[in-house]
Amino acid sequence: MRKTPVPDFRSWHWNGRLILPHAGGVPLNDRGFRYGQHLFESIAIRHNKALLAREHLALLTDAAKRNGFPLGRTLYSALRRFSESVSLSDGMLRIYLTAGEGAPASSIRTAGCYLTWEPVHFPTDAQLEKGFRLNVLTKPFLGDAWGEKSGNYVAHLKALAEARADGGDEGVVLDAKGCALSCAMGNLLVWMRTKHGIILCTPPVSRGARSGSVLGWVKKRVPVMERDLRPADLRKALAMAVTNSRLGVMPVASLNGISLRDPALSRTLSHSYLEYHGLLRRS
Repeated sequence: MRKTPVPDFRSWHWNGRLILPHAGGVPLNDRGFRYGQHLFESIAIRHNKALLAREHLALLTDAAKRNGFPLGRTLYSALRRFSESVSLSDGMLRIYLTAGEGAPASSIRTAGCYLTWEPVHFPTDAQLEKGFRLNVLTKPFLGDAWGEKSGNYVAHLKALAEARADGGDEGVVLDAKGCALSCAMGNLLVWMRTKHGIILCTPPVSRGARSGSVLGWVKKRVPVMERDLRPADLRKALAMAVTNSRLGVMPVASLNGISLRDPALSRTLSHSYLEYHGLLRRS
């Protein structure tokens, strides 16, 4: 029997009452298109399940409140039902909340909402075992709202391109004071040895670090300390990991070309994340 081909892209939109299949693009008069005035969340679909869907919707709700985007109960409930019941192959489901029609800097009366799905590459067991090559980027981020998942994502893309140009898989982004914000496309976890033992750290949200659902999952299961991390601190790290919805918990093998001391710490956490979602393959 011939298999039905998997589509490479699907989309939906909110019409004020229902989430329906969408054949067109974002209207050209929508400020989400005109000015990049939109917010988004990316949800991994694995084995026909939306991972951490409720956590993603909570982050989208918080971002909407911070930025003056109306996200009512009806839309929230529809997004929750959709994410928990839609049947999709492995890939990324992305939710975009746009500013809709309006003049520049005017209040947002009715937000637009669009959803897309596309297949993506998830890390294999071999890639998780190998780990990422991480570089500390030389160009600091000098703006604000680094951690906001919005249409203004150019700085993140430039940071990722810089890391790859230097032979890395990801890069640590610093702020103007030389403290780590996060990685280009994910959160940063760092295991440090102190006089009190080994502690797990992440850059503080107060510095502009992004809020992430996978990082939130980690914080619910192991103690994570928010603290300033400078390049000198990172060079002392026992282990590191990058987290985002596509990667899950990706162990870091090296920093600026130097192997980390105890990568087993991050590999254990990576395995725990996969096991929690029923994705850990056992021999």
